Amino acid sequence: MNDLENILKAINALIENGDFPGAKALAENITSEADKLNTLSVIFHQEKKDEKALELLQQALLIEPSHHDALYNYAVLLFEKGDFFQSWRYLTRIRNKTWDVYNMLGDTQLQQDNPIMALHYYKKASALSDLDEIKNKYDHIKNKYKKSRKLAVFCLPGLDSFITDIANILSNLYDVKLLVTADGQQIRDVYYWADIIWIEWANELAIEITNKLPKNGKKIICRLHSYESLSNYPERINWGTVDRLILVAEHISDILQIYHSKAYKQVKDKISIIPNGLDLTKFVFKTRQPGYDFAVVAHINHKKDPASWLQVVAKLIKIDKRYNLQIAGDFQDIRYANYFRHFIKETHLEKNIKLLGFINDVNGFLENKNYLLSTSIHEGHPYNIAEAMARGIKPVIHNYAGSKNQWPEQCIYNFIDEVPNILEGSYDSQLYRGFVEENFSIEKQLRMIAELLEHL
Repeated sequence: MNDLENILKAINALIENGDFPGAKALAENITSEADKLNTLSVIFHQEKKDEKALELLQQALLIEPSHHDALYNYAVLLFEKGDFFQSWRYLTRIRNKTWDVYNMLGDTQLQQDNPIMALHYYKKASALSDLDEIKNKYDHIKNKYKKSRKLAVFCLPGLDSFITDIANILSNLYDVKLLVTADGQQIRDVYYWADIIWIEWANELAIEITNKLPKNGKKIICRLHSYESLSNYPERINWGTVDRLILVAEHISDILQIYHSKAYKQVKDKISIIPNGLDLTKFVFKTRQPGYDFAVVAHINHKKDPASWLQVVAKLIKIDKRYNLQIAGDFQDIRYANYFRHFIKETHLEKNIKLLGFINDVNGFLENKNYLLSTSIHEGHPYNIAEAMARGIKPVIHNYAGSKNQWPEQCIYNFIDEVPNILEGSYDSQLYRGFVEENFSIEKQLRMIAELLEHL
């Protein structure tokens, strides 16, 4: 048992005896300031002085934003005050989540009338706990909200990365079959089984299903992400059979109206804007500072305008040679692979630009980064920016259509010469994480999806 454990044991004994002054005096011997403040908050809470306890926890989290006990204790007090959103916010920031954290996350969602996400967290808690009451809680809530309709989700192979989590979470309410295939017979079998059809991406699969399979009273949803709006797919889909079109951003609706006016007229009254949602429990937040380490997380193709990455780095190393860029992504066009090989060598940027290839562990890759660079000329609702912000990293974003409606404007630039101005501006990790929490959580996304399904 270490010194802190001995002190805490002694403090607990004093609290049990009602000796709060003695417990506070002993807590002053704790070396770590964050541990001390957290311990004092527990004493004040036991003394029924919750406002003081909250104040101490806020101070502790300013010192150590990822302090496990302070985050949990703060979330508990916020929950008891009825501030369920803020309680959820701090629970998601706990790095190593135990069953009781997931159970409380579920409670925050149930209190906010979001049963689909409450069930998601109760299921996680049940998997980690041996307590019958936790398993019974999940079963009780599931039986209360369970829907009788069957939901089939169709997606072509290789395009299911955005839909798998959604389908899994929806399976807590609906009987769900996620079919990732191009096999016509499998598609037909599952199609005839379902009451609700979800077509992921407005692409070839949507064309086939809406034109060749009978509606038969089924409710049909199609989700259009981004690239489909700049192709000829919208003209070939039979929108008459589609009940709702989900778009991930408002500006995609504008693109449809401009470039696919005939299709847009057929579908404009069926559009629901549901932005992508991030599972914030998976992204570890920490307070960061300005620095010199840039990251790119992207497939390397023309949409991302990767040549601009090199120009940004060239601009910055004229200011300070410590600036560098690490690129987590695979080349999808050999032209860019050849260009990068040539240009980096020709301009002596080998020390400042590192090509790391595709990386599965985005969290680990972003751990020591100060900035996320996005130079895209077109996006729907990019995850890479939200993921970096969730980790407290400042994004530097080129002004693609729709960007100012999605991200903090102080992080957006028009011309490369403006990038240094963004770097000189304030750096606020709490703001970046908070922005995603407020706008682009999976909780918000699934609530909107559940409401859409409920009213089909």
